[in-house]
Amino acid sequence: MNNSAKIEEDNIYQYNLYKAKCTLWYFNDLIKTGVSGYNSVKFKNSEDVYVWLENVKIEGNYYLGNLAENGISQKIMIDNVIDWMIIEDGRLIGGYTIRHYRDTLDDEAKLNFDIDFGVKIDDGNDFFKPDSSTPEGVIIKIENYYSNKDLKGVISCRDFEMEAKNLLEERDAIITAETKNKIAEALKSSLVETFQSNEFPNFENIERCFTLLEEKQNQRLIEEKVIYQNGNFTFNKLWVCQSKEGDWKILNLVEDYQV
Repeated sequence: MNNSAKIEEDNIYQYNLYKAKCTLWYFNDLIKTGVSGYNSVKFKNSEDVYVWLENVKIEGNYYLGNLAENGISQKIMIDNVIDWMIIEDGRLIGGYTIRHYRDTLDDEAKLNFDIDFGVKIDDGNDFFKPDSSTPEGVIIKIENYYSNKDLKGVISCRDFEMEAKNLLEERDAIITAETKNKIAEALKSSLVETFQSNEFPNFENIERCFTLLEEKQNQRLIEEKVIYQNGNFTFNKLWVCQSKEGDWKILNLVEDYQV
């Protein structure tokens, strides 16, 4: 499979490259366990052109596969890859640069692209590591804690003090340590009360895809599309912040709505 269409390298494109990089671990795990079906990685060749390497295997810090355009065997460093994809039951997983290009097309061109590509392209499923190393990862992490009804885990993913500071700034209030601590404790108490009322959501057996909506200093507004097995989906918008130690924390849910 080959796709070498010209791509506009804007901020949205950069975020898609970021998603590809942060989810490459998932692709590697699949390759190591012998995933069946088509797989490919994208890299820049010696002529400064981006190409795809198909049906890869991992040898140390390298991928070994065949070039999509001519079938020639080649070995490339894993660190040089900018995108990955697999075809799972006729559906594209990964392929972030392909998705980005497709999203720039009008409806007619998009339909023709899908026919030519021959694979179902939906919103996909973003496999960020469920940890605090990325904004998207900490969202998955806290949702796993929600599903397990683990209050301690949920609290560990939150930054009530920063959330309190933001609330005070929004209201142009004078920020003192005392007022910030009071609001932070109130936010934490509200979360505990919600947990005690058994109102925590369940995020088992779902798919997720993420979009960066806004960025300011050490904070980001992330939109998460949660896709359920019955086809319904929900959008959650969450502010997250990066601590001085470098890990990411959840601030607050802006809004959510069911479709």
